[in-house]
Amino acid sequence: MATPPPSSYMDKNMKSTQIKSIPLEIIFEIFSWLLVKSLIRYKCVSKFYSSLVSESDFVNLHHCRSMIRVGGRKYLVHQPEGFYTADLKEDGIGSFTRIEDLHTYYRSMCVNGLFCAWRGMQHVVICNASTREVRFLPSLNEYMHPNYGLYFYSIGYTRNWVFTLDTDESWRETKKIDCFMSQQRICLNGVIYILNYDCLTSRLKIVVFDVGTETFRILTCPYNSTSHNYDYELVELKGKLAVLKCKNNSKRDIKLWILENDNWESHIINIPLPWKNFGRLESLNFMCTNWDNHEDIIFESNIMKIGVCDYIAYDITRKSWREFKVENFGAKSLCNNIFGYVESLFSLGKKLK
Repeated sequence: MATPPPSSYMDKNMKSTQIKSIPLEIIFEIFSWLLVKSLIRYKCVSKFYSSLVSESDFVNLHHCRSMIRVGGRKYLVHQPEGFYTADLKEDGIGSFTRIEDLHTYYRSMCVNGLFCAWRGMQHVVICNASTREVRFLPSLNEYMHPNYGLYFYSIGYTRNWVFTLDTDESWRETKKIDCFMSQQRICLNGVIYILNYDCLTSRLKIVVFDVGTETFRILTCPYNSTSHNYDYELVELKGKLAVLKCKNNSKRDIKLWILENDNWESHIINIPLPWKNFGRLESLNFMCTNWDNHEDIIFESNIMKIGVCDYIAYDITRKSWREFKVENFGAKSLCNNIFGYVESLFSLGKKLK
């Protein structure tokens, strides 16, 4: 059943449009299934189309439908040479496109199709990979050591700052938390989880930052380990927080913990023989992505080849493995990060330099 546009939007635009042969409800329905690149072209056709695809109700509906339509799910690949977007295909990845203006950034984080990138004392930059819109956030007035951790909400060591799009003109200081060395991080359902090594206790902890309330708390790790957090990775599985450990593991098995109602459930993933020699596990990178109602954990080989990256993917639902290659990269280097994202028309608002 077609989803009608909001009545206020219909009243405001029905008189202005010159399209008499196609009802507005039908246009709204058809456009909500189109690729972002097609909708961007339509924005240049008329003010009517530009207004339609910028309407918040349309943006939200389009994002939801991008989760299930063909071509709606994509990858963002971060290599030392820059950022690339790629179409998601069941048998691999293709159609790479470089995102300009981001080649000097070497750290990144993703949430809801928006990417945050930073490097030392440079401006923090937000990018919508679907629309290619890039926004540079203002500099932080406070002096910060280049090794301070900058996240989407700029979490440092003992002082923390927040920047809200379309609300703040500058960074504002928020609540403090004890000193942690920030490394792995992920954002789920409005909460940022950061895997940290506590220097005081020599233990790993998970710092939890609630974006809505701007409050911190500490989540107990699913293991009692003094290992460094390079051995672990935070990932999302079916909307839940999970922790992976496969580095420095001589048995070549992958340990997985999934957070269920504040309790950790332990799992073991066995790597089949064909991929036992798929590079050193301690150097693999991870990502999780959905495809056809299935969820994959993707691992990158640390074996460097010019123009080619090798991957293996474990399907959580089917409990099966597959191998694929990513080609057309000219550099002889591994990926820093790979993110899965859903196409979105979300606007970053006015650009700040």
